[in-house]
Amino acid sequence: MELEPGTPVFLEELVARPLHFVGRTVRVTGTLHSYSPKIDRAALVDGQSLLLVDTKLLGVHQYHIGQTYQLIGVVVASAQEGGEEPPKDLLEDVRYSLDIVLQARVVREVDGLDMAIYRKA
Repeated sequence: MELEPGTPVFLEELVARPLHFVGRTVRVTGTLHSYSPKIDRAALVDGQSLLLVDTKLLGVHQYHIGQTYQLIGVVVASAQEGGEEPPKDLLEDVRYSLDIVLQARVVREVDGLDMAIYRKA
């Protein structure tokens, strides 16, 4: 089985057009907002955008809230009837879509990454 490379996509692009990315392999970068090992779910934020991430394919990994991570995975339509639940402590102006979830297969910590320069590149 050949794995596709992840196309770099910003979270705001995913949130703006969630169904456009379903089935595509993407690489996203953001700050870990929340993580629930019980249900293998994380929430990644970048600016005012949030993405829900399915972490079960990543195996055991020590996550730290507030650190910056880069993930590669496939965007899938949310399998739950009525969509996913957003994190309870979201700010009102955060944009997100409950229609999609990133099934992550690769994760790496990129805490030193300057997101302003990364966006320009």
